[in-house]
Amino acid sequence: MSGKPTIKDVAAQAGVSEATVSRALNHSDQVKPATQHKIQQIAQQLGYHPNGLARSIRVQHTHTLGMIIPDILNAFFTQIVRAVEDAADAAGYDVFIVNTDEHLDRESKALNLMLEKQVDGVIIASAGGPTNYVEWLGGTPAVFVDRMPPALIARQYDRVLVDNVQATQAVVTQLIRRGAKRIGIINSAVSVTATERLQGYHQALAAAGRPFDAAIETTAWTDNSNVAQMTRQLLVNQQCDGLFAADNTIMDTVLHRIPELDLAPFQLGGFDDQDWFDFLPYHIVTAQQPIVQLGQTAVDRLIAQITQPDVEPQEFRLPATIVTH
Repeated sequence: MSGKPTIKDVAAQAGVSEATVSRALNHSDQVKPATQHKIQQIAQQLGYHPNGLARSIRVQHTHTLGMIIPDILNAFFTQIVRAVEDAADAAGYDVFIVNTDEHLDRESKALNLMLEKQVDGVIIASAGGPTNYVEWLGGTPAVFVDRMPPALIARQYDRVLVDNVQATQAVVTQLIRRGAKRIGIINSAVSVTATERLQGYHQALAAAGRPFDAAIETTAWTDNSNVAQMTRQLLVNQQCDGLFAADNTIMDTVLHRIPELDLAPFQLGGFDDQDWFDFLPYHIVTAQQPIVQLGQTAVDRLIAQITQPDVEPQEFRLPATIVTH
């Protein structure tokens, strides 16, 4: 035999039909266990592997999920990818991952690639913008995780997110209880997330009888290149004794900037927890997102859509845990 072994080669050596080989390799109960074992041994000896793509076209499923994330270097997305892979593997699915670096054109290319690979469904952490996902996805099931799709189409898809308002309010309230009188915010560049976290910040201030001050409400640029400047602006120029960093990439830049500043005692709060916060010389209050639950819920909902096309889309808001370091 020369070249790549085929199902015909396995059938010839086993003395059975190609259909019997196919059933045996798919563990069909129509083939006796002894015959299955014999065929599987021959296939292994010959180095034969079934054509998964060809089979998937016949059965209309590839048992592959796509996942689009905006920043693989962001620890939150690294962890949620792991959570999604674990949940998908337990359900018998593989995961095909594409990173977009927060670029809409890369997200569009990623969606095209996913559809070309015939994934059964897609989990999307959107790069934002007015993308018409209904047009792009057609009938392919999709779940949005961590970030909302555009408002006009949001209700057509499952959305799995943390409760941003509750979590932010809880963190800022804790900063107030720890003595902070003037708390600035460096908000996320992600529009819906930023709106919700600003709402939580305002609710905490209002509950404590603190006034709002637009001068200490700032927003990070997508690449965070203004965060170091905003850190100085709030903690030095605006004399804030508290600061809320709305995501972990913002917090990372804030923590690099703080040692360069001559600061009076201050309180620091943020989103997404890190074990190494315990080793910092000052206290941090953070909202720890339920990453495993976010990933599991996204996979469960996507598989429900794949197997039950008429399932109604829902929004899931999971609570964060407040951690003090």
